[in-house]
Amino acid sequence: MNILDKLHQPENRKVEFKREFPARSDLLKTIVAFANGAGGELILGISDDDRKIIGIDGPLLLEERISNLIYDAIRPSVSPYISILHVQGKEILIVQILAGSNKPYCIKSLGIEKGVYVRIGSTNRQATPDMIAELRRQSRGITFETEMDITKNVTDLEEQSLSLFFESIGEPVYINDTLSKWRILQKNNGDYFPTVAGLVLFGKSELFDYDFAGIRLTKFQGTTLTNISETREYAIPIISKIDELCRHVVDFLQKESYLEGIRRLERTIIPFYAVREVIVNAIVHRDYSIRGSSIKINVFDDRLEVISPGILFGNLDISDIGTGLSECRNRSIARIFRKLNLMEELGTGIARIYNLYQEKRLKKPAFLEHGQFFKAILPQEREYQNNVDRIYDIIKRSTGISASDIAKQMNLHHNTILRYLNQLIADGRIKKTGSGKKIIYKAM
Repeated sequence: MNILDKLHQPENRKVEFKREFPARSDLLKTIVAFANGAGGELILGISDDDRKIIGIDGPLLLEERISNLIYDAIRPSVSPYISILHVQGKEILIVQILAGSNKPYCIKSLGIEKGVYVRIGSTNRQATPDMIAELRRQSRGITFETEMDITKNVTDLEEQSLSLFFESIGEPVYINDTLSKWRILQKNNGDYFPTVAGLVLFGKSELFDYDFAGIRLTKFQGTTLTNISETREYAIPIISKIDELCRHVVDFLQKESYLEGIRRLERTIIPFYAVREVIVNAIVHRDYSIRGSSIKINVFDDRLEVISPGILFGNLDISDIGTGLSECRNRSIARIFRKLNLMEELGTGIARIYNLYQEKRLKKPAFLEHGQFFKAILPQEREYQNNVDRIYDIIKRSTGISASDIAKQMNLHHNTILRYLNQLIADGRIKKTGSGKKIIYKAM
């Protein structure tokens, strides 16, 4: 991506624009945060409000100053890649920082306790002790899901869920060594302890300190968070709740009718594959080291939202979504889900969601990072070319609807709706039944 394309991007966890050389502390926080995250670029000489190319004076001297400052003030050492770019007759400076392999990085004078920063969206935040612990795990190639919970034992796993899993993969008998191979248990000095992954997927529901691993499903009336219609909670073991959870989400979603032979059937406007995929992704890819929040599934009149703790893992960026690129935070959980055919190869699911939405002419899904959370938004509305298509879709989703009800939904005058309805009748797409005030319209 060239610099002119980048100017149209919002600042995010991998890009920051500055008009001029920033304050020393701001520069160091940004460099440390990039190194502790997925890397990033600090671009100097660009106004960060309207993105005009301002340029900088003395880029060579500034390059040396930045290099020395980073070398002297950050530990472990960070090696920046600094380049001078000539654009529209002006010079800008690009400071590129790669994702570090020796995390956590910190501002030397502040030390580990106060000098570690991470990138949350487009801002730099001082890392909490839990974040610092996670950075240390990353540098050692250890994931939180595989850590032992020495406060628990094998009896804290639900035998029924384990039996169903192993029967489904053709291994009706399992022992502790088998559970260890699946990272459900870890062996320590001859004893076996459940892992975080094992407890999340197979732990007994009465383990209240694992409430954070549960899922909350909420149906809202309308399109805002104002009016709650119904809420359902799903506690561990999560692995046995997937089908039930997906069915309950489907119950809350908007439906449309369609013909199969001579039968008129009903299905969700959102393709079921997309519903299951975003739910499975949330479970597989969430950051389980964040214990203060659970996965939230919110159903509105116009969309489905799935919010999971943790931003994209590794070097992935939002722009990589749907391109086939993938990195997996929780490989053990992903391995179990793939064995159960609950997920496809990493990186292919969202691309398929995009294709399904395009085929059904639905509004484009959105995937974004918000603070320390990842949000998937699946609209359940179509991209209409005109009001006639929208009215036809409303009728097709119903078993029969009146013109006045359509007018209320679309906020259009009754006579205008009648004109569109007559056009649809003339085109052979709908039919009118009944008489007087009992006239309703149905799809052909």
